[in-house]
Amino acid sequence: MYNDDTIVALATGGGVGAISVVRISGSQSLHYTDALLKKTISGYASHSLVLRKLYDKEGLIDEAVISIFLDNKSYTGETVIEVSLHGSAYIAQRLLRAYLDLGARMAEPGEFTRRAFLNGKMDLAQAEAVADLIAAEHKFAHDQALHQLRGGFSEDIKFLRSRLLHFTSLIELELDFGEEDVEFASRSDLMDLVVQIKSQVDELKDSFELGNALKQGFALVLAGRPNAGKSTLFNALLNEDKAIVSDIEGTTRDSLEDKLRIGDISVRLIDTAGIREASDAIEREGINRTFKHIESAGATLYLFDPSGIDLENLKTDLDLLKSKGKRIWVCANKLDVFTGDLNTYRQLISAELNEDLWELSAHDKSSVNLLRKEIASRFKIDIAQLEQQTVVTNARHSSALNACSIELQMIKEGIDSGLSGDLMSFHLRSGIRALAEITGEIDNEEVLGEIFSSFCIGK
Repeated sequence: MYNDDTIVALATGGGVGAISVVRISGSQSLHYTDALLKKTISGYASHSLVLRKLYDKEGLIDEAVISIFLDNKSYTGETVIEVSLHGSAYIAQRLLRAYLDLGARMAEPGEFTRRAFLNGKMDLAQAEAVADLIAAEHKFAHDQALHQLRGGFSEDIKFLRSRLLHFTSLIELELDFGEEDVEFASRSDLMDLVVQIKSQVDELKDSFELGNALKQGFALVLAGRPNAGKSTLFNALLNEDKAIVSDIEGTTRDSLEDKLRIGDISVRLIDTAGIREASDAIEREGINRTFKHIESAGATLYLFDPSGIDLENLKTDLDLLKSKGKRIWVCANKLDVFTGDLNTYRQLISAELNEDLWELSAHDKSSVNLLRKEIASRFKIDIAQLEQQTVVTNARHSSALNACSIELQMIKEGIDSGLSGDLMSFHLRSGIRALAEITGEIDNEEVLGEIFSSFCIGK
């Protein structure tokens, strides 16, 4: 629930820095700030910067730059004051305490952005994009968050919703004139519209799997038989000893995950238990987890030691992996000690996966660096496919789009079966509501407003 009081919080992160910023928002923010000054800042225009000394009961707190943002011209839509202090945790906490003593309260998590939404400065999807922008770890996540913050995604949703609203108003108008057997909404036109909108909704919905992977980081599973060198490669890619490396088979009995940054690409690198017949219940559970990771991963990098596996067993592994994972990349490891011919392995990989065989030694830095570049190149192809379209990266948005798609499918089937106007209206309203949940614009009066703005009722 919205509170019409004045909130304050530290707007910069912890740790030592040149400055700390304290932000205060609400109807009393200017009054409370004046109370801490010898010389008032009331009367200054919005977006003014003023240098002032601030005092509390104990005396001088600091000399700071005070930024003034008046009602409707600020981030929250309220009067906001931002005080840029010297970067001392003591100074910042002392100023916060002074504001609290005057009557402000500490802001709750996300409350400044929540007030921006409630005051109409942004819609719900844009508000969620603020958190995504702050959390962005790479270029794609940054670009998508900015696109959503600027209202690009919201505009797509509002456009789809407005088209559904128009037809809903026509259907409900028919209900008002039911005794006269008048058809305002052509069922053929409605079918064309529903098919078109459902296609767009499904395209957005289906983009979530990849969009979320890009936002959180691509999941890349390292899989293979015991002693294929998975843990060695895991450590080499990360440039640190995270996984235990041993010649004893079955050393890795659980999954180990860490973030790998390759330029603008963020990868969730997952080392897994070796694939084989488990010797005990603990190893069996580790192997089960390996396959769960493979099923949900963006890609699986299958490692094998050409000195320790024949073509028949390699094909068996590939068939198993193809039944579990979406994309399988194959890498021959330990080439620093292998003296045989890889041509038969290359031919098998080409025939089974239509892919080239990757080749390396996990102990060779230049070889590992080439592998890093290849991994990044493969994932950049995914990004390139999405750069020119809106991509859903939020699970709530995906769920709402799925709900809308279900309602549109019900309408399609209903048109073919002669569904009554009132049930048609029900499904249209439900689809509209699902889209409205994305932007936070749920209003029961919208359909009535569409009717009265488009037609002269009661003439």
